[in-house]
Amino acid sequence: MQVMTSTDGDPAHVRAAPSHPDPYPYYARLSRARPFFRDEINGWWVAASAASVAEVLASPVCLTRPLNGPVPEALRGGAAAEIFGRLVRLRDDEAHGKLKDAVAGALASIDLRQVADTARRRAAELYSELGPARDTSWIARFMFALPVQVIAHLLGIPQRHFGDVMGWLGDYGAAAAAAGTGIPAATPEMIARGHRGAKALLDLVGTLADDPERRGPLFDALIREAARLGCDDKDVIVNAIGYMIQGYAGTASLIGSTLLALARDPALCAKVDADRTLLRPLIGEVARHDTVTSSTFRFMARDGAIAGHELRQGEMIIVLLAAANRDPTLNPDPDRLEIARADRKSFEFGAGAHACPADKAASLLVEIAVDHLLTWRVPLDRLEASLTYATSGHVRTPLFKD
Repeated sequence: MQVMTSTDGDPAHVRAAPSHPDPYPYYARLSRARPFFRDEINGWWVAASAASVAEVLASPVCLTRPLNGPVPEALRGGAAAEIFGRLVRLRDDEAHGKLKDAVAGALASIDLRQVADTARRRAAELYSELGPARDTSWIARFMFALPVQVIAHLLGIPQRHFGDVMGWLGDYGAAAAAAGTGIPAATPEMIARGHRGAKALLDLVGTLADDPERRGPLFDALIREAARLGCDDKDVIVNAIGYMIQGYAGTASLIGSTLLALARDPALCAKVDADRTLLRPLIGEVARHDTVTSSTFRFMARDGAIAGHELRQGEMIIVLLAAANRDPTLNPDPDRLEIARADRKSFEFGAGAHACPADKAASLLVEIAVDHLLTWRVPLDRLEASLTYATSGHVRTPLFKD
């Protein structure tokens, strides 16, 4: 892993921060001293305070993708472009509102007790399937597998395909992130694997869309909501895949960050281990304190004023969700991890038109995963020594390797 740092130990710039061992002193300084500024060296704007982040996320002038390039050039001409260009979270076109309502409505219609039952059953199966080793690499495999495989089951994907789906999601995700952010740099081989993974996902999920007897409850609900709202059939298939994409990256990362919080505070770990009802507020606080979606992009649709500054059409804003979560105007004493924090506020799941509708389901999957790992007495005390962070410009993903 390449970690970009400046001479004083800070990340070299905001897009290097998610991979940094400890970017939070840097984030905290930005949220307090540089709420909204232009990075003249790199040519982008940065929103760091809670107020500026909220303004950017709520502004209709700030788009998730540039007008002249909704799909990154490196992905064009292949199946990865089909997925990237149709994901609701990356769109601001006329179809966005209806599609967002369909995606959110389908999630809301699923009983969380069914999600929990599926997750507990799959966790027990994974305990056996991943082999007898219970080292930190085993923990990493479990934390990536469980969220995706629960979602895959709810979509109706047969269990025999779970391993393939994990690989395809990883290949697509690596290509999409590299093409969209430039971190890490995209290579022809990476893009080719991304297209192959995307094609396989589209083919597999597409066959389920045409077979009501094989579809799971989440896919059924999405098709029903999409039909009611008049959404495009291809959009439905892609956004069914989108549920798994989010599980692969975001939910797995939050599992890892929650485990780290417990590993770093043995007294807290003992307290949570003795009273598992504390897991839910702990996860909410970890999502604020060690934010998985450290930042996101926005692009100016036209000239306009943002946070008191005049921006030009096409200019890019890096929206520092992690820095805003360390802003004392959002939460008092924000640098302290406090599971009993009253009236907690967080940008982890976004805000505005592109707020993530899966916050409750994702948090539930994290809770069940951590609960099982605590019960199995996995070696939390070895996590820190095995820790690296995935190279990413936006997502903070802990990796554990023995």
